[in-house]
Amino acid sequence: MSGRVVVVSGTGTEIGKTHFAVTLLRALGTLVPRVVGLKPIESGVVDPLATDAAKLRAVSSFHVKPFGYSLRDGVSPHLAARWAGVTLELDPLLAGIAAVRQDADVTVVELPGGLFSPLTDRVLNADLVRQLQPDALLLVVPDRLGALHEVIATRRAAENASLCIDGLVLASPRSPDASTGHNIEEFPHFVDVPVLAELPFAPAEELAGLDAVVRLARRIVAGAVG
Repeated sequence: MSGRVVVVSGTGTEIGKTHFAVTLLRALGTLVPRVVGLKPIESGVVDPLATDAAKLRAVSSFHVKPFGYSLRDGVSPHLAARWAGVTLELDPLLAGIAAVRQDADVTVVELPGGLFSPLTDRVLNADLVRQLQPDALLLVVPDRLGALHEVIATRRAAENASLCIDGLVLASPRSPDASTGHNIEEFPHFVDVPVLAELPFAPAEELAGLDAVVRLARRIVAGAVG
């Protein structure tokens, strides 16, 4: 039986998706023996040893041969690919993830940028998710001013794209503002997506032991998310 696939996306870029994915992989690794983290598309790659994909591999307990696209320029994937003379193709990525899924208990796939970041002139991250059909789609949201707008807009766009966001992960920013800590109370008034974890600003090894993260990991393993 194939394992579960969890997609980690977000409301934007540089908001803590990789940090959360690493946290989740650490928690999952205490529950099942074979977990793997993938970031099959990444831009802004200068040092191949210091990529987001490398961070995910470092906390994976089940290792696979790397595949996907590693792009130098730190811009939207479609621009980075265009400037590199590369065409991002979904079929090889979907096939690679499907192959990993056959052997891993849980595969965590981190997307580049936000849920609606473009991969080509015609294809968005959301299109990749729709074809992948993951067991759960989690949206990382920075707990700061603007979070309500970002979540409402992403939720409505996801619905129009026939996608279901299964849960929000609220991540405390490095520099909190007046709305930090209060957004969680407001989300239920505007969206029907639950906050599955509220994370303080802390190292991943500490966050992995939080009750909310452990509960989320258990639900993923049990197939109770999505």
